[in-house]
Amino acid sequence: MKIVPTYFSVQVAFAPLPPPWFHALREIEVETSTSRAAICRLHFDLSRNAFGDFDALAIELFRPLVPITVRISAGPGVPLAILSGFVADGQLAVANQPGASTYEVVAMDALGTIMAHIDQPFTWPNMSDDQIAAAIFGRYGMIPLVMPAPPLRTMLDTTTTQRGHDAGFLRQLAGRNGFSLYVQPEPISGQSIGHFHPPLLPPLPPQAVLSIDFGSQTNLDSFNVSNDMLAPAAVFGLKSEPRSRVPIPVIAPVAAEMPMGMEPALNRVIPPRVERIYDTDAASPAEAQYQAMQRATESARCIRATAVVDGLKLNRPLFAGVPVLVRGAGRQHSGIYYVESVSHQISRDGYKQTVGLWRNAVGLTGAEVFIDPLAVA
Repeated sequence: MKIVPTYFSVQVAFAPLPPPWFHALREIEVETSTSRAAICRLHFDLSRNAFGDFDALAIELFRPLVPITVRISAGPGVPLAILSGFVADGQLAVANQPGASTYEVVAMDALGTIMAHIDQPFTWPNMSDDQIAAAIFGRYGMIPLVMPAPPLRTMLDTTTTQRGHDAGFLRQLAGRNGFSLYVQPEPISGQSIGHFHPPLLPPLPPQAVLSIDFGSQTNLDSFNVSNDMLAPAAVFGLKSEPRSRVPIPVIAPVAAEMPMGMEPALNRVIPPRVERIYDTDAASPAEAQYQAMQRATESARCIRATAVVDGLKLNRPLFAGVPVLVRGAGRQHSGIYYVESVSHQISRDGYKQTVGLWRNAVGLTGAEVFIDPLAVA
């Protein structure tokens, strides 16, 4: 397998990192996820100048909420943005030994910084959850990528009132709909995109083929799978109709998303585990039924894996929220997986990616095509 060159770039306040800081940069860690704010850590090695100050810190570059963009390129392609965030923290560690002092800059995306910065109440009358999410993302100049949520609330039922900052309120909306909530830069332009939608599963094509113990095409250093077989659960409960107060049964016996393998996880448990609904903010039986389906669907995502990817062999970064294909893990655990999180470790000597994956079924379906058109020949 041919290894192609890899390089990275860091922009601070939309400008390249100044030479003193770039030469001091030892390592970059970027963690992205579909369930929490993305975070970036820049590790710098410091030395002192003729005036006794640290050379890099002589320029106060990293001030609160200064924009930061991290890009990486492997192969002949353009550098792809993997994080667009804002400075949130700086940690200085001073040592007695020359050259042993370090400085760590921590940046987070909008969900962890500017969207959690101002706490104010707001009313959203007669709007569905996806419309609310699109409006909130628009406040911050983001491109909203939202999918419709059922319009189950009207002004006759209830009015949605926001209490707390925007990030926390969006997490509440995403939780009751079973949606993913995250902010991710558009890879080419770096423009932030606000995601509010169910997990993007097939027929969306996989972003890469990850191979373990597969000869010259191996691009995984390790692959570990855990199957919590008793986690999938059907959901049952009662919800009173708001006008007549008549209790209406709420039943969700199966998952609501397409199985990613031959045998769905919820169908493997006989008899199935049953979970009762006790706490819900549903305004009607229809909304309670929808939330029950989302809880049953989430419980079926019980096959979880962790993979360590050789970024030089894969020749590109992976992105959270897009599926991948895994091969070489046996018939039961090979197949399509959803990328829940990606941790990038970038240094001048190498590039590793630690990927968190899940799927809701086991076995191969026979429809998998293990061909990666972007693989290095």
